[in-house]
Amino acid sequence: MRKSIIIMAMAVVLLKAHYTQVPGTDPEYAQGAIERNEVAHREISHFVWVFEAEGTPDSWEKRLNASVDPKHGSFTVECATADEEERVRNGTIELQR
Repeated sequence: MRKSIIIMAMAVVLLKAHYTQVPGTDPEYAQGAIERNEVAHREISHFVWVFEAEGTPDSWEKRLNASVDPKHGSFTVECATADEEERVRNGTIELQR
């Protein structure tokens, strides 16, 4: 019997995370969650980050929310816009680790 192995390579994509803070909690908490996941990222507006990662917005939303206590806040994740992708490509937005 012959077995076939399928290798699926995940492409690195640019995603955008929005954090909703619970009032009265530490605003730096969200930044720590992004950094703990060790992705190249940049905060582009208050509580909004773009970051490069392998995976889908849904998988990263779950991953980021697993990194925060819901008493502090939560993330929603979507694909970055074409404009944001271009700004990362041309260096207008510089990602950091």
